[in-house]
Amino acid sequence: MLTIVSLVFMFSLGSLPDISAAATKAEPAFKQKDVLVTKAVIKEAPMKTDPGKISVGTDGLDSNGRMVAHFGSPVIDGNVDPIWNKAHKVSPKHVSANIDTSATFKALWDDRALYILAEVKDKNLSVQSGTPHMQDSVEIFLDENNDKTTDYGAEDLHIRVNYENALSVDNGDPNLYYTAAKKVKDGYVIETRIALKTKPENGKVLGIELQINDAIGSERIGSLNLFDATGTAWQDPSKFGEVLLTGKAKNDVSGLNPYNLFNLVENTLKLDFKLYKNANIVTDALTNVVSESVLNGHKVTQKEIDSQYAAITAAISKLEMTEEAANEKYFKPLPNAYRAENTKPGKIESIHYKTPNVKGGTDDKKLNVYLPYGYDASAANKKYNVLYLMHGGGENEDLLFGGPGQSKELKKILDNMIASGDIEPLIVVTPTFNDGKNDVALFHEELMDTIVPLVENKYNTYAKSGSLEDLKASREHRAFGGFSMGSVTTWYTFIHALDYFKYYIPLSGDSWVIEQRGGGLQPEKTAEYLANVAKKSGYKPQDYYIFSATGKLDIAYPNLKPQVDAMRKLTDVFIYSSDTKKGNFYFLAADSGTHAWNWQNQYIYNILPDLFSN
Repeated sequence: MLTIVSLVFMFSLGSLPDISAAATKAEPAFKQKDVLVTKAVIKEAPMKTDPGKISVGTDGLDSNGRMVAHFGSPVIDGNVDPIWNKAHKVSPKHVSANIDTSATFKALWDDRALYILAEVKDKNLSVQSGTPHMQDSVEIFLDENNDKTTDYGAEDLHIRVNYENALSVDNGDPNLYYTAAKKVKDGYVIETRIALKTKPENGKVLGIELQINDAIGSERIGSLNLFDATGTAWQDPSKFGEVLLTGKAKNDVSGLNPYNLFNLVENTLKLDFKLYKNANIVTDALTNVVSESVLNGHKVTQKEIDSQYAAITAAISKLEMTEEAANEKYFKPLPNAYRAENTKPGKIESIHYKTPNVKGGTDDKKLNVYLPYGYDASAANKKYNVLYLMHGGGENEDLLFGGPGQSKELKKILDNMIASGDIEPLIVVTPTFNDGKNDVALFHEELMDTIVPLVENKYNTYAKSGSLEDLKASREHRAFGGFSMGSVTTWYTFIHALDYFKYYIPLSGDSWVIEQRGGGLQPEKTAEYLANVAKKSGYKPQDYYIFSATGKLDIAYPNLKPQVDAMRKLTDVFIYSSDTKKGNFYFLAADSGTHAWNWQNQYIYNILPDLFSN
């Protein structure tokens, strides 16, 4: 078991043959400790169709300005297989000034996936920045339905791969992607396989954008974009260009798909086996992958690969955590079905109000309110809990779930969770710290003087009135959370409004009460300050709850994680447990999570069932 657990499963993707390969030969793939695995070399499938059937210009695009992807299954290993010679080469149209980096892209497809090859010429490579998009990297944006929406949907993706093959995912399921990167003399090469959710076919058109990030040191100095001239494709799929799938002849077949198995094994080996009572069932399954036919060098079938995948998946499903391990909160990806419209949708209203500004006058502001399906203003006996949810810096109140008539991802998540019985119907309010005093450290004044009384007088909540006395009496039915600067706001709300909120959801942002980024720079002092607030309030630990989250690839992680670790040591105030009946505090960290709303929505999905449960 120790041999398997310590094994770094570095797949040389010559490990499995293409089904159309004429022959294979065996060679040692890697040796670590006492494990020797022999793998087969993939030979790419010959392309039987003539790529000249679709005419392209000198820029590699067709007459409609689209990329053209021909049928073929390359090996994703960082080496440019001859099959790529059949693909049309395109170059970015939009290049930042004063950079000498250049790149070309190619695309292929088969019955399961889209393949992208990026060859980048860049003499100065850097991954110094802790922010993924500020590293030398390739970004891929895909709209599989090509529906040109301005918001990312369930079928849209945004991924990033740096020249060291570190994958970060802003939108989409990380398990759908397999990547390989290789440094070459004048830059780097990245190959990416994207598993498609719908069956591809000749003539299908996908929305796509391809981008190169050019970094020097810890800064991104520019970018190269294939189609998007605005620099906003990262938040607006309507800015994508298109890729046409073509060239599959009647007798053409796809290569094998070992990539799902590779991803599964890699993810499984990342598990901390000490957390489980019966880890041997998984390590035994991994041993079989090493010792049996899939990796022993002979020509295998898709059925054998799928059988090994099923065996490991079945073993993982039987894992039993130790009592200590069960104390942690573990990230669960949002089901794709929860990104779809529900037949019982809630609605969104806007409320306008005036609030004092720093100049002694007042500003006109608004907030949005999500009302669950079935909300009836006349049914005063039906009361609702309220979650106040704050956006991040540079954003506004319309970004989270939109305004009246809109249905962004977070609204769909709320609709589906309520309809599925995951949570009780609740009211969600999205205010903004913009305008007014325009300060996250002072927002609590506007929150308690104006916003909470306004909202809870208007709607059927547990507050008898908008007086501070009645708001305090109903605090257990109220929560506040936020992302990034909204998370900083959440920590300030805990400090200044603990009398009025029982639940707090700080997402991807630390407390700045000691200093900016104090959670990372002075975690102990920050944690002690927060603990003293709780002690002086007179509340017992389970009179308040803090459910925090971020991603390990998030720029906020290096600041939030130290603060959380320091808070965990103050067990008289912050009792750490995923079980809300045992503790009042937990921290959720997604391995691939970045500083993007797709991840924040998933953290909210994970946390919502724990609100208002005690």
